[in-house]
Amino acid sequence: MRGNSFTWWNKQEANPQAKKLDRALINGNWQLAFPFAFSHFGEPDFSDHCPITIVLGNKVESNKPFMISHFLINHKEFLPRVAAHWQNTHISGTAMFTLAKKLKSLKPVLKDLNREHFSDLENRVKEAHDRLLQCQNKLLSSPTPLLVRLEKEAHLYWLELANAEEKFMMQRSRIKWIEAGDCNSAFFHKMVASRRAANQIHYLVDDSGQKIDSPIEVQSHCVDYFSSLFGNSLGTMENSGGTGLPSLSQFMPYRCDAQTKTALLAPFSAEDIKREVFALPPNKSPGPDGFTGEFFRAAWAIVSIDFIAAVKEFFASGQLLKQLNATAVTLIPKTMGAERIRDFRPISLCNAIYKVISKLLAGRLESLLPGMISNTQSAFVKGRLLVENVLLATEMVQGFNRKRISPRGMLKVDLRKAFDSVNWQFIVRIFEVAQFPRRFINWIQECITTTSFSINVNGSLCGYFKASRGLRQGDPLSPTLFVMAMEVLGNLLQSKFASGSIGLHPLGRSPTVSHLAFADDIMIFFDGNTSSLENIAASIDTFQEISGLSMNRDKTAIFHAGLNLEEAQYLNNQGFQPGSLPIKYLGLPLQHRKLRKAEYSPLTDSIAARFNHWAVKCLSFAGRLQLIKSVIYSLVNFWCSAFALPRGCLKAIEQLCNKFLWAGDLTKCTVAKVSWKACCLPKTEGGLGLRDFTTWNKVLNLKLIWLLLTNNGSLWVAWTKEHRLKRTTFWNAEVKQTDSWVWKFMLSLRSLARPLMACDIGNGQSASFWFDNWSEFGALIDYIGEEGPSRLGIPIFALVADVANAYGWRLPSCRTRCPSIQSFRNYLLSKAPPNNERGADCFTWGPQDNRRSFFSSKRTWEIMRPSASRLPWTKVVWFSCSVPKHSFTFWISHLDRLPVKARLLNWGMSIDANCTLCSQHVETRDHLLLHCEFSEQIWHLLLHRLGFPPLIFNDWNTLITWLLTRSGSSRTLNRIAAQATVYNIWKERNNRVHNSASTPPLTIFRHIDRTIRDILLARRHNKRCRDLLSKWFAYS
Repeated sequence: MRGNSFTWWNKQEANPQAKKLDRALINGNWQLAFPFAFSHFGEPDFSDHCPITIVLGNKVESNKPFMISHFLINHKEFLPRVAAHWQNTHISGTAMFTLAKKLKSLKPVLKDLNREHFSDLENRVKEAHDRLLQCQNKLLSSPTPLLVRLEKEAHLYWLELANAEEKFMMQRSRIKWIEAGDCNSAFFHKMVASRRAANQIHYLVDDSGQKIDSPIEVQSHCVDYFSSLFGNSLGTMENSGGTGLPSLSQFMPYRCDAQTKTALLAPFSAEDIKREVFALPPNKSPGPDGFTGEFFRAAWAIVSIDFIAAVKEFFASGQLLKQLNATAVTLIPKTMGAERIRDFRPISLCNAIYKVISKLLAGRLESLLPGMISNTQSAFVKGRLLVENVLLATEMVQGFNRKRISPRGMLKVDLRKAFDSVNWQFIVRIFEVAQFPRRFINWIQECITTTSFSINVNGSLCGYFKASRGLRQGDPLSPTLFVMAMEVLGNLLQSKFASGSIGLHPLGRSPTVSHLAFADDIMIFFDGNTSSLENIAASIDTFQEISGLSMNRDKTAIFHAGLNLEEAQYLNNQGFQPGSLPIKYLGLPLQHRKLRKAEYSPLTDSIAARFNHWAVKCLSFAGRLQLIKSVIYSLVNFWCSAFALPRGCLKAIEQLCNKFLWAGDLTKCTVAKVSWKACCLPKTEGGLGLRDFTTWNKVLNLKLIWLLLTNNGSLWVAWTKEHRLKRTTFWNAEVKQTDSWVWKFMLSLRSLARPLMACDIGNGQSASFWFDNWSEFGALIDYIGEEGPSRLGIPIFALVADVANAYGWRLPSCRTRCPSIQSFRNYLLSKAPPNNERGADCFTWGPQDNRRSFFSSKRTWEIMRPSASRLPWTKVVWFSCSVPKHSFTFWISHLDRLPVKARLLNWGMSIDANCTLCSQHVETRDHLLLHCEFSEQIWHLLLHRLGFPPLIFNDWNTLITWLLTRSGSSRTLNRIAAQATVYNIWKERNNRVHNSASTPPLTIFRHIDRTIRDILLARRHNKRCRDLLSKWFAYS
């Protein structure tokens, strides 16, 4: 969609309103037939609606840059050709130059391999399939050993090409949550078409409003824009008002010690380099050289010596070959229908060797960040969680909805082109001020300053220019360097708060909460005073002068409360956008009250959008299950880890997932074959291994309780202990009306958390004497009773350390006949008191017989989830080497939930109950899949092929027992064959019902035979499957 976002307006001057009422709808066939088509909503002119134009578009012919196709890696000639060329190519020069030249000279070799075996791949697959069908027709009309051999050869040739096409489409689709090898070619193909349509730049609009639609002019416009963006070095240390290095020294207090300097300069071993190569993310777009991490992993035995030598040469010389640091910038639209070049996000695609160098350096820096970066920043710092910023921000906005409250303000800062604007000299000076080794600084400087750029416009690389500023989005070093840059701004603001130039927010005085930052997402809290706001703006302007990062006032929002009308008006006139809650913060709604439908609808809308995508409609049941497990739960987890989602929200998500799983389309009405509750059981207990969203939400929120009691370095924890737990403990804190809704929900989970948490006493300065489980009696408040504090004279909020000193335990003397108190006193006499030499108290989590010193969401889920007994039949449904869609159908069959005619009659449908395959008996599960004459023929052929005499399975349980009692490796083959048979019989039944097409039993068995071959061939990397493949061929 291009053009106007809103397509209608009411033409009223007094109360103008605009809405999106009109849409252009297409189906999947249109998308495939016209992949470059788009709709344009123009100017309404005399109407109140915008006219819609459908532009078919044309493919822009361009020279596509080289990119290795991953299907080549699996070809039998790949490694021999790479090895022969690599070993016979002799380059004189540096190690980096040698590697670059060898990779460049290898490209024609790989192109030739692709051209010989896979050129025009889509047509080759069709031709191979047609040839296979011809061989099969000849074989069925006149079977001969020669035709059998030709059919096998045709089938293997088609399978090789079909697998190559699937991997090619998977690589281009960038899908990571589903694997190739399970016949998902149609899905990958549609995802490729969808990505291409979304990312295609048909035209652009320049700053003057002129439309640019010529491909050459579009490319020139893109190159001009980004060469200007990356090429202007704004703000340097020299022109920042004369402050220079001493000024920056105030705002970067961290200093490298001698031990740290030695560690930073320690040589990288060959194993370090190999580890980073093998950790490169799979299925990622390559840099300008076209070689992906998959290539280097596959050919590591061949290229490793040159690759390692090149990396080591960089660290030895401090110089990086420019072509290795070349960057291809791909443009991702920030919003649907982006028309202006500034609405595209530039993502840098770096070469694999540079990524390895960058990751090695980033790894060294990341270990220093916890001590270098203040706790106001949570991005990219090990041990810090994004959710802590969200929780603290939620607490800080309490009261912004009230009229009678103390003055307060909040500024949500938007930095203009943050990563792209960072001044290189500023980054270098940070390292110099922090006293990093000069050699390490040179490595960093070489990485960020020697890059060159080309812009990828519609698949074609255009332009070539150097940069003079900016951190590349896509460079592993960039996040760490940006966090270090933002630390300077944070310390600059802190100094202003400390001096009184900026007043503190009423809730940010103890501990000091001046601001929260997650990368370039900054929220500054202040007292609502106009002078404070002016000094905040001045501080950011000062930061701009030295860093190049500037505030975008048009997108920066001001929030305030407790001000009179004149004060509020003055703040609103400072050039910032007036803001109102709720707002989106780090992708989540920031709100002073519980979430309502309007706040959580972005989550449910996002899930529905995933399910409504036209490409997912071709997924099988198993594919839909994998989408829910991998993609949907990832979306939900982020929200559930921060908030207690309303019951209505969790119910809506459950309904969406349930409907998609069973119907594959949210617009269809269908009945779930198995209840959602049953699906949420583990596979070993008869379910699908999904997680009930309500229980899962509680599990992730229990982690917040764990963080509260164990994460002493967290600003959110410090703030909570000061404001919520002063002179009390978490376990006995009372719920107050003024508490935030997030805190109230955490308190409601205490009954779940308390049995799971215990403490091993060290110095006793963290554990609550009465409420923590630190003794063999559990929580003493439960063991002794609520009168315990008064009987023993120990305050309710006392820590364990308060009841001991250097000489031992100091329990007040008391006369009591209470057996629990006597037992406890005797216990203490046998237990060493806390002391500082034992270190800090160590909290543990889990059931009493299996506690760990860390929180595990997985283990906590196992404790809290609904459970059932383990079922032996699940072993024949879910096992290694199984095909997901076959297992899914077999699972439904075992539960007797297939919609056979007998079940349809029970649902009140008026239909012919006779079997679809034989028309002689009532169609039940057992009859259709086991006893039908049609099905029996297939089973007899299969059993004969497996080497068994003809068997008659009396009922379904007989089949399960047979599959369970087989032993040895052939057991897996029997299960694969049985699942394939059930799947294909059910498929044949549905084909007759819905398509009025029938296939004879022998043909179905031949298809089962080919399916089993395909299954085992696709999994031939698994030794177990290789053995099964030889057995299956031996049986034939």
